[in-house]
Amino acid sequence: MLPSPGRQNSRKFASISSGSLAPDPRLAPLETDIWLRVMGTPIPATTDTKKHKLVNLLCEFPRKAGAATFVRDKTTQTDYGMATSSLYRAVLRRRVQQFRQWQRRPLSTNKAEPSSPKTNSDLKNVGAESQIPTPNNVPTLPFWQRLGPFTRAAQAYGRAQRKRPLTTQLCSSLVIYFCSDISAQYMGKREYDPVRTGRSLIIGAISSMPSYKWFVWLSTSFNYPSRLLSLATKVIVNQLCFTPIFNTYFFGMQALLAGENLGEIWTRIKRTVPTSFLNSCKLWPAVTAFSFTFIPLEYRSLFAGVIAVGWQTYLSFLNRQAEEEGGKQVVAGSAPTVREPPPKPLSSGLAQLPLPDMAAPYLRARPSLSSAVRPLTTTRIAARAAPRRLASTSSSPASESLLLARLKTVLLSGLGTVSLYATYYYVTDTRASVHRWIVPPLLRAVYPDAEDAHHAGTTSLKNLYAVNLHPRERLSQSDAETPGNPLSIYVFGTELANPIGISAGLDKDADVPDALFALGAAVVEVGGCTPLPQAGNPRPRVFRVPSIDGMINRYGLNSRGADAMAARLRDRLRKFARTLGLTEQELLNEQETTGIPTGSLQPGKLLLVQIAKNKGTDEKDVNAVIRDYVYCVNRLAPYADVLVVNVSSPNTPGLRDLQSTEPLTKLLSAVVDEANRTDRKRKPKVMVKVSPDEDDDAQMEGVVQAVWTSGVDGVIVGNTTKRRTGLVPQGVKLSGKEQRALMEDGGFSGPAQFDQTLSLVGRYRKLLDSYSLQSSSGESGEGAGTGTLPAHKVIFATGGITNGKQALQVLNAGASVAQVYTGLTYGGPGTITRIKGEMREQLSVKDK
Repeated sequence: MLPSPGRQNSRKFASISSGSLAPDPRLAPLETDIWLRVMGTPIPATTDTKKHKLVNLLCEFPRKAGAATFVRDKTTQTDYGMATSSLYRAVLRRRVQQFRQWQRRPLSTNKAEPSSPKTNSDLKNVGAESQIPTPNNVPTLPFWQRLGPFTRAAQAYGRAQRKRPLTTQLCSSLVIYFCSDISAQYMGKREYDPVRTGRSLIIGAISSMPSYKWFVWLSTSFNYPSRLLSLATKVIVNQLCFTPIFNTYFFGMQALLAGENLGEIWTRIKRTVPTSFLNSCKLWPAVTAFSFTFIPLEYRSLFAGVIAVGWQTYLSFLNRQAEEEGGKQVVAGSAPTVREPPPKPLSSGLAQLPLPDMAAPYLRARPSLSSAVRPLTTTRIAARAAPRRLASTSSSPASESLLLARLKTVLLSGLGTVSLYATYYYVTDTRASVHRWIVPPLLRAVYPDAEDAHHAGTTSLKNLYAVNLHPRERLSQSDAETPGNPLSIYVFGTELANPIGISAGLDKDADVPDALFALGAAVVEVGGCTPLPQAGNPRPRVFRVPSIDGMINRYGLNSRGADAMAARLRDRLRKFARTLGLTEQELLNEQETTGIPTGSLQPGKLLLVQIAKNKGTDEKDVNAVIRDYVYCVNRLAPYADVLVVNVSSPNTPGLRDLQSTEPLTKLLSAVVDEANRTDRKRKPKVMVKVSPDEDDDAQMEGVVQAVWTSGVDGVIVGNTTKRRTGLVPQGVKLSGKEQRALMEDGGFSGPAQFDQTLSLVGRYRKLLDSYSLQSSSGESGEGAGTGTLPAHKVIFATGGITNGKQALQVLNAGASVAQVYTGLTYGGPGTITRIKGEMREQLSVKDK
């Protein structure tokens, strides 16, 4: 039976007339080919092989749909055949829709991924996203996302926590403390005491910020490959470190706000803290483990607050039961001589929770608790109450002295807190004079060996940074984000907050790059790093010349090796990625982190990694030397913004011989090629560090030629010098020890180098710019014959820079960044801040 004309016009995939089936002329070319393939008609020849294969694939009979055999008998078109035809056309329509969705998908950049699906199951996966929603293919939402207004409220809280974490945390703590106190007073069956609620809110407000910082730090720390080990470490560290401190603060503040003196506060702490610590081990490690395992960071305080309120209610219920049992025992025995109202149970008024694990200190109300806590309270009340009952209703000297004692305690505690915070703020600020006039001389006095002082300084900086007590620059208004910052400068496409950096040698193994960035430097250079670990030259190998603020060193590139440095930088990058919710590769590809360099991990700053060859590598074997540098690039390039090729160290035999044009060109070309193969979105830049002693015109022209030929991005002008002439200014007398130190073998660094550095910067700038003009005219070098202007070569200056005036001089001579090292060891952690302040003063004077 033929379909009616109305049905015939409504069908898109077929036109049935004259007892035969033919493709509808309204169909697209691809759909026409599919129809012909279904009907068994030969498809016209086409050059689109991929399309031909997909047509065959799409037209495979969908056996899983349970369709019957399609009847194509032209003489007998039955209802059964038409029903089957309709079913098959529906399936075919769905396949074509999937194919269209697949065509719109962008081609994958992964070479290992096939360009097209090869099987029917692959095709099904390709179109999975465009499937018609059915109960079988729509995933079920988690239970907590199907709670309507509760879900929306939780999502709003999460957004607020991510946008304004401190404000949200403060409000959350206040709500948690308020609910806990209300619950405790309600369960205690006593009249509501607003003063007690106020004390609880004060305690919660003060503790909310430090507690939040602690748990954020704990979330980003102790993250090992083993998830179980990480969780166990977090729980143990929290229980052993945070819980006792918070217990002491909690019970001490309760006693202080209640008006007790220092002796009574200490007595209460001694009696309550050990008991509360033991009781906390019964519940809160499990709460901590559950929170870190299943609860997102922004919801942990909310989760812990709910647990805390329930925990407080339970404790208050136990306390009331204990009081009732104690009251029955008193009635059965003799009545007390002093008729005072029974004291409030200590645990019922103190068990509030500001953040996860902060309900840990709370006491369980049991007979053992009553015997451990209540005698203290009863004795104090009885001792005070008995004399007061014998006195008249008027004020007495005893009450006045007690009030004065309480006021004195509060005043002294407030002054102590303010003094402690002021001391913390002062000693952690780089502008503090203690960092210039006390710390450096003290290190020199305590450690006669300069290398010991160096290690003590970096170790102290590392440990202080771990506990957030490190010196830091607090001049946020001078950073790059402030409009009109006169010190900002663009280097390698990045806007630096200032043009001051720290040279290599201070942080040889990348132990404290973030602590050095905190001192205010926009550029930090770590290293030098060699492929294999090496001990360097024998000790002693560092000598001071304090009269001229100079230093002699012959370290000999002591290094723990490229693998060890790469491991530290990789762990640092992964920790930062976890704080953003990204993987290591996503961070390297700058997904959602546009503008943040993958080396420094801070906007407006760059991390330089200096590389060198091992001492045992023969400098005459250029290929072996290249392998050393290429290995370092392969290991360290993913974690550096700039790679620095050191061919200028005076303490490695034969290293400076590599500054000849031919070997230097081969070496730099190999390093640039390897850096360009780094698996990250923005490839690291490459610079070469040249010696200040190779200063004749021919040597400098050879270096410039190698730089342009190899495609290196810039030059670091300066290193320690082996020359000893002209280092001591007129009128300065050196002691015998200083004279012997000055004659030691090694490289000299200090303010006496500045004039030589300034001269070299100007000469290199002229040579690089002149070579750039030659290259742009098509003569030779980078950009020759292309009609494009070669990239500008950047210069960093290092050597003898100790103040803002000298920094401006080298910048005006052609450098983009001025680096310091020896000036930092003599001037202390505030040197960078002081130099930038002097530069601003100089610039402001010029503007006037």
